[in-house]
Amino acid sequence: MSLGKVSIIGLGLIGGSLGMALCRSKSVGEVIAYDLAPGVAEEAVARAAAHKKVDRLSAAAWADLVVLATPVEQTVPVVKELAPFLKKGTILTDVASTKADLHRRIPPLLPEDVYYVGGHPMAGTERSGISAADPFLFENAVYLLTPGANIPEPILETLCRFVRIVGGLPHLLDPEEHDLMVAAVSHLPHVVAAALVNTAASLEKRLAGTLSLAAGGFRDTTRIALGAPGLWREILFSNRGPLLAMVDELIAELTAFRQDLAASAKEELEERLNRARLVRAELPVKNKGFLTLLHELVVVIEDRPGAISGVVNLLSKQGLNIKDLEILHIREGEAGTLRVAFEQASALAQAVTVLKNHGYQVQAREDGQQ
Repeated sequence: MSLGKVSIIGLGLIGGSLGMALCRSKSVGEVIAYDLAPGVAEEAVARAAAHKKVDRLSAAAWADLVVLATPVEQTVPVVKELAPFLKKGTILTDVASTKADLHRRIPPLLPEDVYYVGGHPMAGTERSGISAADPFLFENAVYLLTPGANIPEPILETLCRFVRIVGGLPHLLDPEEHDLMVAAVSHLPHVVAAALVNTAASLEKRLAGTLSLAAGGFRDTTRIALGAPGLWREILFSNRGPLLAMVDELIAELTAFRQDLAASAKEELEERLNRARLVRAELPVKNKGFLTLLHELVVVIEDRPGAISGVVNLLSKQGLNIKDLEILHIREGEAGTLRVAFEQASALAQAVTVLKNHGYQVQAREDGQQ
């Protein structure tokens, strides 16, 4: 069943990736692209992220589903301009990473019988723009939907179908709960990553060579600090209240660590570290949101060109569908470990057998095992 006509307003990483996934699916009547920046909509069509472009925002309004993939600070102004042209029955959604404020401000702007449901795909990269778009960006990623009160069930069913078409997993949340949760697991980590880099950079000025010692732990912890500063500035400010609450909780936790260190309270410090280890060990191993894949293995690989593709090609020749792939640990010139996840237990068992028969060191893992 076709989703009908879908308009995407804003063809950056998220909007472009949504468009690519929709166009590949053949489950949409037409995908329309609109972007204020010159040439972006044309590039979206050239990259198969849309079937056609329009040059006026009002022309993008005449659709069954309108997706606002604009920066969060532009979302409400775009809705104000778009609202008079929306037809009865249109579903309006967005991809902003904060939801409560938009749920307060957008519905009063809409005509009767136009339905707004907030959306937030838990996927992305440090890259931005249509050139970074990827049709598989949302594959097996949790896609949060935050319906307000009195949204008809068929509207939610349509949005859930849209999420599944692009490869995501729909998950419903209250808007206020959403903002607090993402403050803790998305926005606060970005602040912490930036703070860690700035702290090390400050020491680099006094002790040259500090940053040259940064190994896997520092690089893994601070990877997200590569995100576009302007974009993240707006994201952090849009969720300022919940984020400030989480910053205060982090400061309290850091203060407790400092007190343990200052007092030489080794047992208390170890207990604090152990609590964190136990919680971390229980995180879903498939880290695109809340999804947990139960069937996975880790395989030791050499640090050499083609090592990862060798494992992937070997499993692919057996008809095994890999659902997730992640490099866990690797050091230059030494062996590393690769995590491979499958949807079915039978696929896991077959993969273990195949890899062992080809001389790989392999271990099957249970959910949450680190």
